[in-house]
Amino acid sequence: MTQTKPTFPALPFETTVDGLDRLCGIEIEFAGPTELETGNLIAKKFGGTVKDGGDHSVTVCDTRFGDIEVELDITLRKRHDLPFLNEGLDAMRGLIPVEVVTPPLSRAQLEDFNTIGTGLRRIGAMGSRSGVLLGFGVHVNPEVVAPDHRFTLDTITAYAMLEPWLRDKEKVDTTRRVMPFIGAWPKGLISDLAHTEFDMLADLMRMAANHIESRNLSLDQLPLFKHAEPDLFADLFDIHDKTSARPTFHFRLPDSRIDETDWSLRQPWQLWRQVEQVAANDTLLAALKDAWKTHDAAWFERKSVWVQTIDTLLRDHDAKADV
Repeated sequence: MTQTKPTFPALPFETTVDGLDRLCGIEIEFAGPTELETGNLIAKKFGGTVKDGGDHSVTVCDTRFGDIEVELDITLRKRHDLPFLNEGLDAMRGLIPVEVVTPPLSRAQLEDFNTIGTGLRRIGAMGSRSGVLLGFGVHVNPEVVAPDHRFTLDTITAYAMLEPWLRDKEKVDTTRRVMPFIGAWPKGLISDLAHTEFDMLADLMRMAANHIESRNLSLDQLPLFKHAEPDLFADLFDIHDKTSARPTFHFRLPDSRIDETDWSLRQPWQLWRQVEQVAANDTLLAALKDAWKTHDAAWFERKSVWVQTIDTLLRDHDAKADV
C-alpha cells in the first residue's frame, strides 16, 4: 500500500521535556456563518453537544478533541457596559469575525481537524481575501518543549531573524497589514537577540520588556512569559490586554483563507515549522545572526535585501520547509 505524506510534517522536537507529545491549539477567524451554525457543523462532523452561551458564543462540548469554542469577537462581546451591544454586533456581521478555538491538539488530531475546511466553505465561510475589510487570521499555538529549554530560546531568536521572510512568503492581506494586531517585531528586539545568547527565559524577558508594549505582534510571547515567570511578568509588563498564561507560542501572522479550496491549515503549520527548523540548526541560526549584524549596520539597506539574504541562507543550508 502506498504511504501518503502527513499533511502536518513533524516538528524538530516532537515531545516536551516530560516525554509527552507537544500539542498545538488552533484559532480560525472568518465571516459568514453564525456561531450557532458553525457549532452545529462542528458537532455534526466531530461529535459533541452545542451549548449556547447567550453572548454570541457557543461551546461544542465533548467533541472527539474535547470542548471547542465558537465566539463572535472575543473582545467586544464581553463589554456589558456598551449600549445596544448585541444589536451592534449583529449589524456588523461580516466585519467582526467568528472565531473557532480548539483545545490543544496532537499532530494526528490536527490532521483530523483540518478537514473542517470543506464544511466551513460549504456553509459560506469567508476568509481574509474575500473583501477589502476582512482582516481575519489563523493563530497557531504550539506547545514549548520547556520554557528554559535551549530550543525554546533559540526558537524566539529564529523567529526574530525570519519574520520579514515569513511575511513575504505569506503575502499578508493588505487589510491585516494596516490593522494593529500583527505588528512587526521592533528592530531593537531583533538586534538584541542577534547579539546575545540567553540561557534563561527570565533574562530574555528582562531584555524583551524594553521593546514589547503590546500583545499585538506577529508572534506574541506574552502568554509564555506569564506562564513561565508570573511574578516577573507582572513586574516587567504593563499590558492591559487580558493575557492568558499558556506554555505555548502564539503565532498570529497567517491569514485566514478558509474559503480558498487550495488552502488548508497546513500553510500556517509549515510557516511555523520553518521557524523551528532554523532553531534546530545551530550553524544556520548563527549564520543568520551574523548576517543580521551586517544588515543592521548598513545604512539605507532595504528590507527586501534582508529577505533575499534569508532566502539564500535557507537554500544554502538546505533548510527550507515547503511553505
